[in-house]
Amino acid sequence: MRLNLLLKPAHILLDIPAHTREEVLVYVADHLERAGAVRRSLDLVDLLLDRERLGATVVGDETAIPHCKVPGLREIVVAFARVAEPVQFGGEGETARLFFFVLSPEEQPAAHLQVLANIARLLRKPQLRQLFETARDPEALAAALARAEAHP
Repeated sequence: MRLNLLLKPAHILLDIPAHTREEVLVYVADHLERAGAVRRSLDLVDLLLDRERLGATVVGDETAIPHCKVPGLREIVVAFARVAEPVQFGGEGETARLFFFVLSPEEQPAAHLQVLANIARLLRKPQLRQLFETARDPEALAAALARAEAHP
């Protein structure tokens, strides 16, 4: 599953006003509720925090991939958020500045893992990582991602 097909410009949130892990999760969950992607933002925050308690989703290089399976969700939802300054997100001083959210229907575990693997693969490419670090607007980021994935 190509990330550019799942990550809509409306779900790209650049330089959000968040300074803690909880503020990041609440900000994105509220946005996704307002956009109609999830029913209740508070339920989503609880699911994401439960997942973080199992093990932080920080993957290095100031990047985290918060993810969970959401009851009643009909399709995979991917969102991206960036904060201006890194926030404490994991244990042992782990911080993150780039956040890739992956929300999946409970009955699609294989697709969930496929999306996570694709994000991890893309983040290994310095030029793609730079896109997420420096993008000025959601539409330009989405277009650049589509071009990059069309020509791997």
